[in-house]
Amino acid sequence: MNRLRLLWLALAAVSCSFEQSPTDRLNPGTSLPSWEFSIDGNIWETVTVPHSYNALDGHSEQYYRGTAHYRTVIPPAPVEAPRFVLFEGAAQQCRVSLNGEEIASHKGGYTPFTVNLTGKLTAQRNILEVVCDNHEDVDLIPVSSDFNKNGGLHNPVWLLEYGESYFSPEAYGPYRIHVTQVEVSDSLAVARAEAKVCGKVSTVRWSLADASGNEVLQGTSEPGADGVAVWDFSLGAPHLWNGLADPYLYTVTASIGEGADADLAGAEVGFRYFLFHPDRGFFLNGKPYPLRGISMHQDTYGKASALSRADFDRDYDIVRELGCNFLRLAHYPHNDYAFRLCDRLGIVVQTEIPWVNVCGERATPEYFDNIHSQMSEMITSLYNHPSIVFWGMWNELDTWGNKEQFQGPFDPVKVRDETARLYDHAKGLDSTRYVGLTECSVLKREFYPELKADFMSENRYQGWYYNYDTFDKFTAEMDFVHEVRGRACVAEYGYGVNPFCHTWKDGDIRRYKDDSLHVEEYGNRAHEAIIRQITDLPYLGFTSIWIMFDFPVASRHEGFVDSQDGVDFTVNEDRKYMNDKGIVTRDRKVRKDVFYLYKSLWNTSEETVYISGRRLQARPAGEDFVLTVYSNAPWLVLYRDGREVVRMDSTGENTGVIWKFPATMGDSATAFRVVSPTGAADEVTFKAL
Repeated sequence: MNRLRLLWLALAAVSCSFEQSPTDRLNPGTSLPSWEFSIDGNIWETVTVPHSYNALDGHSEQYYRGTAHYRTVIPPAPVEAPRFVLFEGAAQQCRVSLNGEEIASHKGGYTPFTVNLTGKLTAQRNILEVVCDNHEDVDLIPVSSDFNKNGGLHNPVWLLEYGESYFSPEAYGPYRIHVTQVEVSDSLAVARAEAKVCGKVSTVRWSLADASGNEVLQGTSEPGADGVAVWDFSLGAPHLWNGLADPYLYTVTASIGEGADADLAGAEVGFRYFLFHPDRGFFLNGKPYPLRGISMHQDTYGKASALSRADFDRDYDIVRELGCNFLRLAHYPHNDYAFRLCDRLGIVVQTEIPWVNVCGERATPEYFDNIHSQMSEMITSLYNHPSIVFWGMWNELDTWGNKEQFQGPFDPVKVRDETARLYDHAKGLDSTRYVGLTECSVLKREFYPELKADFMSENRYQGWYYNYDTFDKFTAEMDFVHEVRGRACVAEYGYGVNPFCHTWKDGDIRRYKDDSLHVEEYGNRAHEAIIRQITDLPYLGFTSIWIMFDFPVASRHEGFVDSQDGVDFTVNEDRKYMNDKGIVTRDRKVRKDVFYLYKSLWNTSEETVYISGRRLQARPAGEDFVLTVYSNAPWLVLYRDGREVVRMDSTGENTGVIWKFPATMGDSATAFRVVSPTGAADEVTFKAL
């Protein structure tokens, strides 16, 4: 048996069941997790990749932006043996050297690329060195952004070893095959699989297996003059990938050669069909399927963007608990493993390249070449994932983030023309999905209504960055976008929430313009107002909260005042340099109140009863107030100090999950308890002021 096949079997035997799929990168790649690291190339330490050199200083006013060095040992190989290194993300750009000689460079921190080592390895010890660089580069996206541009090998690295015949890891991305869904319906799936054969010409054997591993179709094809082998196949009555309810996956595999020369490539695919109707919203497999969810960054406490698989598993368990059916993986393509989890969970995804903020009059051809290159790498590497329905071209290209120091004054003509060119480029790479963009002006730019895009998504922050303390303009603004563009979405809406800052004074539940106080009660009020409006707008294709987890931003000095009782307020320096619009804290320890608002709305398999405002420790004695409860129960009963106060049979509002109970504080500590018909309950006690 092929040594590489034996290697994969050995590795798979000690992996979790998720990793035993033939689509795992361990077949036939060997992980390269152990590296030496140095900021200056002189003092070295051993680190594990994924690794970012901004893991700790990212949560600060200034983080290191410059070069850093990584090196590892590559085993010797026969001179002509095909060898590649696959980098899943080297941020933000890098140079690669082998035994002291530079052999490759790459600009783009979030997309995979391969470096060909064939014929370059010696029979002795080989040193592979990578110099990562996250300094400001006006020809590399992102230039300006409301998130840190971390440096380092923040995604996995793999050594790819092949025999005489192998499938190219360069032509079709890391999976080495593309499966295009030509036509899908309830009764028939028509698809095309492609792979490029390198080395010795060989017949390609194809197979389609169901979720249990049973082969349902097989075929063969010969590579063409360009080395590309194609398999056109049809499957009657396909088991459809049906979102959260049934994310069913088939596996397409391609194999060539025999014995020591055998090679295998594969990809999981989910057959589905979808439609974004301009007036009726999103449809999945012929049925209305409103996409409601949240945005995410690839970030976690103490690691920055260098997440392990365990980190991804933990985060997506929280996503699963929330119950949303949509994710916007922003503002760059996340690691492939995140998309595999979305495939498995049945979550529809929009992802995008990091063209953010900047498009100035001095933008160079190299800048736009880099944008096209990152679009190509994103689509090529993520092509097979059934979860992805929307490709994003850019986010918030406008004057507020287009500081003239980068590329000069904002250039609307370039935005229009380059958007059209990028759209055509993306559709040429993938005609089966929607390609669109995200802006934040409600089409205020005169050319925005004519921009070439399948969908337009808006970032709306009513009551936060504008229209302070009012939320009711949201509907009118989205109605306008819908009227002008047809397919309308909400890519971001959100509010800064410090879950350790509270008030009981109704007049203080407001937006503090000095940005020091991010009162949780205000965030609750704002989210309640927006989700009620979203519920009444069926034309919206997708909506996503900004954001799942708090994340660091060096330029943000906000939300740093704490109060447990609404009386005493103290500065907490640890809260600075953070975007705290997350519904969960960065350390994943605190689910903020609004997490349970959305869980009540979306997670229909679990009954939720949650009293909001629970972290406010005290209220004035004798105060009449409104106790807000988030619950998907059919009715609820409120108790005060063990005595029934009132039963409510309906929320009286359109979401059906926002309950407002009349409540009164006692003269001393008072306990409030809410109980559902099944006995699910929640309780909070307030001290008396």
